[in-house]
Amino acid sequence: MDVEEIRAIFKFSALERHIISSFGIQEDLFLPFLLSLKSGGSWSYASEDTKSMAVKDVITYYGEESKTGYTLEKIYFFIDPKVIAEEGIIRRLEKCGTKEERELVERPYIITLHAKKIIFAEVNPNIRKITLRELKKKHIQLKGTPAYSAAHEIEHLEKGEIEGTPLWTFEYVKNQ
Repeated sequence: MDVEEIRAIFKFSALERHIISSFGIQEDLFLPFLLSLKSGGSWSYASEDTKSMAVKDVITYYGEESKTGYTLEKIYFFIDPKVIAEEGIIRRLEKCGTKEERELVERPYIITLHAKKIIFAEVNPNIRKITLRELKKKHIQLKGTPAYSAAHEIEHLEKGEIEGTPLWTFEYVKNQ
């Protein structure tokens, strides 16, 4: 790593600290957001006083003529999230970092959450910008993959471990 790269990392880290402090939220609560941004996926965190959760969604834009595109990442960051409503049941396989194998779980297709604060971020690799803003609303409805991810993280916050049916309860079937 050369000196210019180290300076760039320090500059990025200083800007990151500044943007985090601008929301008036204790720094450790931002861990799920930072993990989602830097490692991918959705994350949750609980302290004695409060909880936070980051839920990631992605949209890929692709130009048929140019044959190029990019994947926009949307990160919903919640302080003290609570489930207000759930709709539908989707059976899916999930793997949690603490488990060896994926498990069969049931998740809502649509989930409505309430939070003390909701911060929305867009990560655009096409223009190399991370844009954050606090939403005025305190309720949000997520559908599909972000709903499954939110339900997964809420389960972590409420129960600690994810409970599902082990993959080895499935049956292999060979079609002729």
